[in-house]
Amino acid sequence: MHHSLDLFIATVEAHRHWGYWLLCAAMIFEGELFLTAAGMLARLHAFDFFDSFFFALSGVLIGDVTWYWVGRKLESRYPNHRISLFVIQRVKKYLPDIERNPFHVIFLSKFLYGLNHSTLVVLGFLKVPFPHFMRIQFFASFIWSILFLTVGYAFGSVALTFTHRLRHFMILAFISLVIVAVVVYFVDQFIEKAEQKHKGQPGN
Repeated sequence: MHHSLDLFIATVEAHRHWGYWLLCAAMIFEGELFLTAAGMLARLHAFDFFDSFFFALSGVLIGDVTWYWVGRKLESRYPNHRISLFVIQRVKKYLPDIERNPFHVIFLSKFLYGLNHSTLVVLGFLKVPFPHFMRIQFFASFIWSILFLTVGYAFGSVALTFTHRLRHFMILAFISLVIVAVVVYFVDQFIEKAEQKHKGQPGN
């Protein structure tokens, strides 16, 4: 392996515990791209795959609980505030079943980029029972975390088949992240359209 990539791996590995905590914190606000990057680092053996999964899942669940209780606080203190109403209307536009079938939405929203956090706030606002919320959220988060870490690991493997130079690897890693972002965007669009089409069917 090229010495510059070796040096990069050694540097990241030497500080990987800081990296794990950064990954954990990042999961509260952003997910897919950080997880994919962590998967690539795991493929380089700079991160451990299972340690990455543990810290990522912990951060995701901390974030989920935080956003849920933000919704509960909004409902108790500002139930008719325009920001609260705006968030609810936005989520209902894309996930019209949120009141009728909140547990379906809990799982689905995990895979909707840019809508997950606001959906969690609305679920808290609607006082979805917390134990049921956490049970489904844990299941969804488990699958979601494994999925994107594995995607990153696979992209890292592909990149290493082409180059062992740090600069070229970084370029391929960036391209991989762009691909993930584009795929996630189109999956989001597909899910949102499917949910809206379902709402328009007779009997819904």
